[in-house]
Amino acid sequence: MLDRKTFAEININNYIHNINFIKNKTKTEVIPVLKADAYGHGATQLAKVVENIGIKLIAVAFLGEGINIKKNGVNIETLVFNYATPKSIKENIDGYIYTIGSLEQLTELINFFGKNIKKIKFHLNINTGMNRMGIDIYNLDKIISLIKEYNINIHGAYSHFATADNLDDFIKEQYNNFISAIKYIEDSNINIPVKHICNSAASLFFPEYSLDYVRPGIATYGMQPSDIKIEKELKPVLTWKSTVARVGLLKKGESVSYGRTYFAKETIPTATIPVGYADGYFRQLSNKGYVLIQGKRCNIIGRVCMDQFVVETTQLNNVKLGEEVILIGKQKDNIISAENLASLAGTINYDITSKITKRVPRIYIEEE
Repeated sequence: MLDRKTFAEININNYIHNINFIKNKTKTEVIPVLKADAYGHGATQLAKVVENIGIKLIAVAFLGEGINIKKNGVNIETLVFNYATPKSIKENIDGYIYTIGSLEQLTELINFFGKNIKKIKFHLNINTGMNRMGIDIYNLDKIISLIKEYNINIHGAYSHFATADNLDDFIKEQYNNFISAIKYIEDSNINIPVKHICNSAASLFFPEYSLDYVRPGIATYGMQPSDIKIEKELKPVLTWKSTVARVGLLKKGESVSYGRTYFAKETIPTATIPVGYADGYFRQLSNKGYVLIQGKRCNIIGRVCMDQFVVETTQLNNVKLGEEVILIGKQKDNIISAENLASLAGTINYDITSKITKRVPRIYIEEE
């Protein structure tokens, strides 16, 4: 419902542009990462988009995310990054590739499935230095032995960079660790058809590490994967729009919103925006954030509430009820990016978009 004229506008053409740009830069295939409801952009709808443009494989964090995509009519093969219980895997074998992320997990799967484990497709996640998930190098011999004994279907292998966005030398160390591990496994007569390690930052800034696939997430949505180096060819996919719900006047000495954290030093015009932290607009932006009205910056005054916040409109002329407000996006010559809000809130850009709640409708457009 657009009862309060508040919605997130998702530009499909920009999303396709970003995928194609990454594909051309890396000269390899792309696995779009659609976890966390496509970083707040709508996983089901964008899964349909990538299926229509011929993408063969997508990735999600958890099996439940993949199930939801498939329930909505998308049949594209789906790589599941994280742990799933053997029972849930048994109920969802076709169309999925599961990750083996530890010796303990593989042992659990073998104990549950026995020889029937060969019916399931797997990718090996190799721990090359992230130390969060992945098979430890010292367990490779045991992993190799079990793969052979149970004829496990290894479709691919991957790892994950810890510091690609920092553009430091650790990325090379991790890459070399991964290549060494792959060679060790393949020298043991286990074929690994598909190899991938590059996230968004690595895809853009270290394309020489691309291998068979890259799996970008944040960059496909047009947001920057690094605050050190900017890729200007990326096009933002999401615009968050709202409206002026009240035109007011704050007199000199008066306060606004909960806690009375802002007092007017002089009489100022204000506008109330019908968006709050229940919509995913960060409360940390209280007295820090800003919106665009009439193409001009209007600062938030007072605390962001659950359903509203207030901005100062001194620099505007004749603000009207129902007038367009931009929370993220472009209006006339000014832009508010997810990166801008993230900097003010003390977080990262995809924390901003992934927190936009279901209370904010997504509208999908096709515009250049």
